[in-house]
Amino acid sequence: MKRRSFFSLAGVGLASALVPKAFAGEPKGNVSNKKDLVNPFAAKGKWYKAALHVHTTNSDGDVDVPTRIQQYRDKGFDIVAITDHRKTNDLSGFSTPGFMALSSIEFHPKTYSGAPTHHFLGLGLPHPYEYNNDLPAQEMINDIKSKGAKVFYAHPYWTGHTYEEMTEVNGYLGVEVYNQSCEENDSAYGNVYWDQMLNKGHVLSGLATDDVHQSSEVGKAWTMIKAEKLDESSILDALENGCFYASSGPEIKDFQLGEDMKIKIECSSVKKIAFRINGAGNGTVFHAQEGEDLQSAEWDLSKKKPKWVRCEVSDENGKTAWTNPIFLKS
Repeated sequence: MKRRSFFSLAGVGLASALVPKAFAGEPKGNVSNKKDLVNPFAAKGKWYKAALHVHTTNSDGDVDVPTRIQQYRDKGFDIVAITDHRKTNDLSGFSTPGFMALSSIEFHPKTYSGAPTHHFLGLGLPHPYEYNNDLPAQEMINDIKSKGAKVFYAHPYWTGHTYEEMTEVNGYLGVEVYNQSCEENDSAYGNVYWDQMLNKGHVLSGLATDDVHQSSEVGKAWTMIKAEKLDESSILDALENGCFYASSGPEIKDFQLGEDMKIKIECSSVKKIAFRINGAGNGTVFHAQEGEDLQSAEWDLSKKKPKWVRCEVSDENGKTAWTNPIFLKS
């Protein structure tokens, strides 16, 4: 798989010494500027299977745009966002009734601290977009957002970023909780970063992507989006509001917090169901007995009183699905 290279970090100690204590553009409080997320399992609409991190020969993929889109259509995807590095693509003519091609980008602003560049997805960025590599990180995010795109933080484990570096900018809606392409370097999961952000009060959702560069990777992870219509406005609104869940295999059928403070999930057959919260213990895990499967679980939160709760379910092959967090009102 062809991957991106980082600039040299030689001399970074000297560079770091010149960085002011407060980064330019350092956010105050919640980086997403959101107060809550929509629970898709309590929302009206239809589920759409989306590939939200996809590359072609217009950056470092192995096939052209028409071929890549057809590969996803053949696998039953409803939405494909082409996210070539530092550029958009003309996708006019690829959307049809029942299928949407979404003009998007992967962009790489420099960190203020001198660490490796950020990697962000700008989903729904109209083509053409004039990429300005000289823009400071926050200005680049703001500019891409001003065109209507929804911004997400890509593969923070693979890029090796810290919480401090991830919070030197604001305006992004979520993180990749899973990036299949990064399995090659055993750095596919972003759940620890996600939980750290949630624990600090950042209201963020989680995407799963396959980050396709080679055709053999197509369709190995996806995001299930709940929307009333398959059009750009509805899908982007759903991404804005967290009306989706992420998966590399299992299906999540329901996820609800009752008035009795019991959190419940229903899913396809899995071997493990984990509820994650902030605070001591970080949740609880249900394991299927030998020779059996789990398709539901329930946990009483009335004595825990967490700030948030999310769930992840894993099947016998280790494939996982993740809900977005539900935030509990104090």
